[in-house]
Amino acid sequence: HLVSDTIGNTVAKADGGTWSFLDHAGPMDEEDGYKDANQIVGGRMEQGVGGGVCQVATTVFNAVYEAGLDVDERHNHSLYSTSYPAGLDAAVSYPGLDLVWSNQTSSDVLLRTSYTDSSVTVTLVGIDPELEVVTETGEWEEGKKHVTEYEVDETLKEGASYVKTAGTDGMKISVTRYVKDKDGKRVGWDTFPSVYSPVNRLIAYGKGSDLAAIKEKYAENEEE
Repeated sequence: HLVSDTIGNTVAKADGGTWSFLDHAGPMDEEDGYKDANQIVGGRMEQGVGGGVCQVATTVFNAVYEAGLDVDERHNHSLYSTSYPAGLDAAVSYPGLDLVWSNQTSSDVLLRTSYTDSSVTVTLVGIDPELEVVTETGEWEEGKKHVTEYEVDETLKEGASYVKTAGTDGMKISVTRYVKDKDGKRVGWDTFPSVYSPVNRLIAYGKGSDLAAIKEKYAENEEE
């Protein structure tokens, strides 16, 4: 809600004006009122200040995408989430990962945001350029394989263990967008590739356990 309010009522000027998520949102840190939420750190989901803002960035990206406006910078998340359209997510992280788009129309475009307790909406307001967007979503391809990691859980007894995180392999997908004018002439074409990292399998075990025996146990389980 905070980042939606921050980027709301901002403008991309006509005839090539650019709009940057980070320029409008800023650092999104604790001093600005941001709270802890899930974010991806080192290939794992962890609690961190400003987590969750990518839900808003992804919504902005999809609004711009469907409007046929030019996307200058977009990054996929390092991990795939079924919460977002396949290959159409947008990750932001200050100061490195930004979402930037530009307005090639003859009208200024106003970006408005609204939300409920469970949703966020982004509306682009301007003179309708009457563009048609056609999407071709590619097939999922295999990516990097996951590996198994082990960590001590101080709450477990010696010899006890469990699967803390189920492993999944990485994946790749590309989405192609064709933009046509009101007469059906193609005026734009771009491809958005996404490469998602694997989620490593994480085994937690009690302090003092025979790690070699635990590794052997879970190696057999994975083979099965």
